[in-house]
Amino acid sequence: MAASYKSPGVFVEEISKLPPSVAEVETAIPAFIGYTERAEKNGESRLNKATAIESMTEFESIFGGAAGGEFTAYLDAEDRVSAVEASQPYLLHESLRLFFENGGGRCYIIAVGAFKPSAPHVDADEITRGLAELEKQDEPTIIVCPDATLLASPGLYDYQKRALAQCAKLGDRVALCDTYPSDESVPQETFADRVQQFRDNIGINDLKYGAAYVPYVRSSLPKKVQFRDIVLKRGTPEASTDVDLKALTADSAIAQLVFDLEGAKKASDDLAGMESTTPSGILTAPSTTIEGQFKTLLDVGAPTDDQIKAVYGFVLEFFAALEAIKDGLPTKVPPTPPPPPSSTTSAAFLLKDELESLAQTSGVVDAFETLVLHSKGYGEGTATAELLHDAAARAPALDVLGITEEEYNALEDAEIAALYDGAEDPAKNAEARKAINAFYPVLVKYYGALEAAARSYETTFDASLEAAMGVYKRIKSSIAAAASEMPPSGPVAGVYARVDAQRGVWKAPANVSLAAVSEPVVQISAEQQENLNVDPVAGKSLNAIRTFTGKGVMVWGARTLAGNDNEWRYVNVRRFFNMVEESCKKASEPFVFEPNDANTWVRVQGMIKNFLTLQWRAGALQGAKPEDAFYVAVGLNKTMTSLDVLEGRMIIEIGMAVVRPAEFIVLRFSHLLAQS
Repeated sequence: MAASYKSPGVFVEEISKLPPSVAEVETAIPAFIGYTERAEKNGESRLNKATAIESMTEFESIFGGAAGGEFTAYLDAEDRVSAVEASQPYLLHESLRLFFENGGGRCYIIAVGAFKPSAPHVDADEITRGLAELEKQDEPTIIVCPDATLLASPGLYDYQKRALAQCAKLGDRVALCDTYPSDESVPQETFADRVQQFRDNIGINDLKYGAAYVPYVRSSLPKKVQFRDIVLKRGTPEASTDVDLKALTADSAIAQLVFDLEGAKKASDDLAGMESTTPSGILTAPSTTIEGQFKTLLDVGAPTDDQIKAVYGFVLEFFAALEAIKDGLPTKVPPTPPPPPSSTTSAAFLLKDELESLAQTSGVVDAFETLVLHSKGYGEGTATAELLHDAAARAPALDVLGITEEEYNALEDAEIAALYDGAEDPAKNAEARKAINAFYPVLVKYYGALEAAARSYETTFDASLEAAMGVYKRIKSSIAAAASEMPPSGPVAGVYARVDAQRGVWKAPANVSLAAVSEPVVQISAEQQENLNVDPVAGKSLNAIRTFTGKGVMVWGARTLAGNDNEWRYVNVRRFFNMVEESCKKASEPFVFEPNDANTWVRVQGMIKNFLTLQWRAGALQGAKPEDAFYVAVGLNKTMTSLDVLEGRMIIEIGMAVVRPAEFIVLRFSHLLAQS
């Protein structure tokens, strides 16, 4: 419609001559679901929130490092490691390392919980909540959850069914599925059992949206193993005896475990130096205690095995208490105090029991107990409120808080009593909570520095032990190798990203070597892969990871779980359709509420045709000319009826001939008879 000009002058009009276009969406943005050391960014919790990252450095700044394991090493008569038993640590951190090593880039992390202090504990409900959070995100295109393999059977398969259902519902992502790990003591038989178990339990729904890879792989990335993670035994898992540290080496070597004076002094100074930045007297006892333990060891000249263990055990106790603090100490007081714990083994009571006897900081413990434990409901109700009204009992707490007796008295008795009794009315105890909040930064800073000093001491101990004892170094190497077994979904997600970037999503992500992987846990032969690639019973294909001489560890398969489906057999076909569907969907959104007439139809048709022509030129579609490679149909009596137009439906039909991989290359030879 022409503009109406009412006054003389020069007017400028911009006329769009360029047609609308389709922008290709990202195709390899995985979302990793699992457990992390922490989940906090800029003081805000990221638990059960999708967080985009670009590197391992960024991941560790938000979510922390890897989970430690528990390892039992069995030594033979010559001090060689004959067997290793390892508790399976949480797998998300190591899977991410393999993802980035294999070409991965931008990805999303959904942390569903923190590491548990004992053996890894994975909760099916927490994994499900993480999957539900992922459904709200538009960008991710691949679902990866290595920690799901730690779920008790059949929890892994329940998660995978939900993941496949989400992929089918949204139509913009695929799920990478893992099996349960096999038992190395009977590798071939157990591996086959795991494959069959997977096929029996994964179901038959939405298989075209998933792909599975086997077997597990051994990561070659360095793995940190420390003395406190190791239990040494002599013999076999069936019959063994405990190994004394001193029995592994001569007394002279034990004497070399001198946490030399400089190292010992540094560990003490790390604590003592904090006194100038923390409330008066808070650190005197613990720094003296650690310094005293060091001094005992250094003064004896050649320490005994028991003395070494005593010093090291002291630090381990500190770690136990510090881990308890992490579990029981938020950075802010919760809006309503939680109910009292049902067991005296809660983090709060562990902290009180361990640190009160260990550090002998009676004033600090009183302050902590008074202002933290009871504010969280770990108290004795009105008895706690009465304790607070005792001026002598609350003096250490007020000193730590930095508030005067007058300021304390300004808090109404009812508010204080309500807070420490676990009342749920935030308005009644707002002032009391404000005072307690002031205490948390001091407490967090104090114990954070205490932990840093303890870790520094542990590093010194471990390095000295490794330098003094060659057998210990060999033990650590053997344990690290045994603890490197990983599900393949993490590195395979990295392969998807690398192939997409280098070639395109239409290229099958196979015949590609895996980086940072030393070997597959089970060596698969060509005959064994036949049963993985083609399932004559249920049609569920699994892709093999194999080792080839001179090539290394290779991804040797590119089928979806719907391996016998002629339309959706290949991973690259499924993912290419996902990309085109999502790209065209987003490009078509500006046409919502446009006139449903021939002008709009032509514009949309031309836009999609141009996009698919570019894909054909890149090699994604097969055909001698564009007309052979795809078609785009829209219009009355073509894709729509008059009723469709009246009811506001614009229906576009797109057909594509996507390239498929040359999975089987057959070379035929014959004798040619002489012609002359």
